[in-house]
Amino acid sequence: MIRELVQSGFRLAGTRDPKLVRGLIWAAAEGLFIAAPSGLLYLLLNGVFAQNLRPAQILCYGLLMVLCAVLRIVAGRLGMPQVFSGAYAMMGEARLRIADHLRKLPLGWFGKQRGGDLGARLTSDLELVEHLWSHFLGVFVAGLAMPLFLVVFLLWVDWRLALLLLMGLPLALLSLVWSQRVAARPSTRLMTANAAAQSALLEYVQGIAVIRGFGRFGDVWQRLEATLSEHHRALLAVEIKPAPWLAAYGFFLETGYLTLVLTGAWWLAEGTLGPATLLLFLVLALPVYRQLFEVGLSTMMLRFARRALARIEAILGETALPEPALTKAPQGHDIVFERVSFAYEAQGERAVAEVLSPSEAEAEAALPPQALIDVSCRISPQTLTAVVGPSGAGKSTFVHLIARLWDVSSGAIRLGGLDLREIGTDALHRHVAMVFQDVLLFSGSVLDNIRIGKPDATRDEVIEAARRAQAHEFIEALPQGYDTRVDEGGASLSGGERQRLSIARALLKDAPVLLLDEATASVDPSAEAQIQRAIAELARGRTVIVIAHRLKNVRHADQILVLEKGRLVEHGTHAELLEQGGLYSRLWAAQQNTPHWQLGSIIR
Repeated sequence: MIRELVQSGFRLAGTRDPKLVRGLIWAAAEGLFIAAPSGLLYLLLNGVFAQNLRPAQILCYGLLMVLCAVLRIVAGRLGMPQVFSGAYAMMGEARLRIADHLRKLPLGWFGKQRGGDLGARLTSDLELVEHLWSHFLGVFVAGLAMPLFLVVFLLWVDWRLALLLLMGLPLALLSLVWSQRVAARPSTRLMTANAAAQSALLEYVQGIAVIRGFGRFGDVWQRLEATLSEHHRALLAVEIKPAPWLAAYGFFLETGYLTLVLTGAWWLAEGTLGPATLLLFLVLALPVYRQLFEVGLSTMMLRFARRALARIEAILGETALPEPALTKAPQGHDIVFERVSFAYEAQGERAVAEVLSPSEAEAEAALPPQALIDVSCRISPQTLTAVVGPSGAGKSTFVHLIARLWDVSSGAIRLGGLDLREIGTDALHRHVAMVFQDVLLFSGSVLDNIRIGKPDATRDEVIEAARRAQAHEFIEALPQGYDTRVDEGGASLSGGERQRLSIARALLKDAPVLLLDEATASVDPSAEAQIQRAIAELARGRTVIVIAHRLKNVRHADQILVLEKGRLVEHGTHAELLEQGGLYSRLWAAQQNTPHWQLGSIIR
């Protein structure tokens, strides 16, 4: 089991850290030095019962025992730091591998995951594996090595008594194996309950404002309480159900001790066994049993670690977006859709687009199984193309496919004459910048958040990008200016301020293709003018594709693509589409009439 876990750890980390292996070897050596004084004890007892022990011999045995203790300390001192160092280094590599692999997965995969379950894999499961490697594995190896060395020594001293000592081991091992089988279902239940509890707590904390505002405290609290009660019952089941079989494991182990005592006394009375040998077995049998029992209990933790490793490895087993063996550079920045169709695999995948573009929440929830159907169009370089349509038309899907957040189901999208799948994700993202309504800011300084667009940018480059994004003035007004720490998610900043930081990122990245979800749709009018100026600066000289919610903001676009139920039903300029009198004309008329609505008439 240990070898399997170590091999799984190596697979998870993608590397073999030699320090961990050396540390485990030293842990085994520590077990040897713990067992070594037993041989000296045997010689000492023989001398005592033979009454031929000299003071010099006693002193020699004592010094050798002290030496064994010193060597044990040295082995632990050399081994444990290497175990810690190797384990933490491998866990660091494992986390980086998982993070990098998650970056390469289609976003639809995240929509199919329960937030609590994925969070549990990336936190509690990884922590369990890390604890196993760093604090448990070395101790376990040393603890297992000690009784093994003692048993080997006792077999050499008297194989008959050694076999009596181990007489109950087969039944004990059967009990241990059965206890693990009994614990299998409760442990699965516990992991499921743990994920559900994390999801419920996260939902409760994030929804506090809504819960208070709508008076839903009672129902939400009861749901949270039921989830945590199930977690409590799952914890108890994991502890209680295998307990009788673990007790049987200890009982069968110690039946050998009773047999050893009675049989040893019988043989001693017959004169076929020396008192020193019997006393040695009686003294050493107890630590052997105690250590074997501890090892048996530890296997329960190892079982959890195996399950945690399997759950983490399952993430790495998810199929990433295919990458070309040799990436190619696009020749130009025109974008061509060639009979593109795309279908979401499951409803969960549609939720991803909601996260990326909140204004499309109702739209994406209503998407048909085919989000895009046989769409063909061309977007010329250094032009502004607006993507419009009613809710559920597939606007977000259209833009996200250009960024290759998913791969098309059929057809092809070409950038500069190359299929996106030939360019490769990393190379593609050097050509594409994205600005969406839902701006994600990370914990760190304002400077660091803008630098995400270009990690090696100088401070002056960041400031220049912020100026062009109309963000410099409000940043300078912050307590530490560009070095001001931003709360997780940027909660201390207004929506308009977060949006301008996102535009500054895109300006700093300086990609030739810009994907834009109309950034002013969810900000107040006072910020709209500044953001529009920032967007105009960002769009200059680029190929821009914008998801348009307010048609008046894109009426001067070079091309307007009108989607309906996943199909491209119209395209042209604002004037051409109005003249056609189709869907775009109706949407325009509806929005033009909106300012004349009155709250009183709606209520009546």
